[in-house]
Amino acid sequence: MAVYKRNSIMRGASGNFGGELVFRQRNGKTVICKPPCKYPPKTATQIANQERFSRANDFAKAAVKDPVKKAYYQSIKKPNQTAFNAAFQDAYHKPEVEVIVEEKVVIKAKAKHPIVKVQVGTGHAVLNNKQWEFPLIEKPFTVKVYDIAGNICTQEIRT
Repeated sequence: MAVYKRNSIMRGASGNFGGELVFRQRNGKTVICKPPCKYPPKTATQIANQERFSRANDFAKAAVKDPVKKAYYQSIKKPNQTAFNAAFQDAYHKPEVEVIVEEKVVIKAKAKHPIVKVQVGTGHAVLNNKQWEFPLIEKPFTVKVYDIAGNICTQEIRT
């Protein structure tokens, strides 16, 4: 990208020149660059990631405005991180869930930040020694894990 500094002829120029060069104004300077290219349409995965990013950004903005949540994220942030970054990271990454079905349903949720509740079928699991427990119910059932950022991780158990 070329920048014209002392050229009275090109100062303030903008537009396409011969299909090969584009003149633009950036911060009061005339910049020459190649023409923009057309990008292929976004895939479903890219769209889903954009929505996830947008939701995480919205959560982080709201969390920083709330004094209680901001204090929480200030306490868990890394040295070169802001409370906004910690809240964004929390909202962007869903918890990892492992469900063990034996005499009872045991849910082990691995997340960066606290799990708020775990729903098994229509009931709620109870936290016991860093794992969530629920009496065995008829199969199939659905396990939903909610974290502090509003992420919901769902697993359907059929066996």
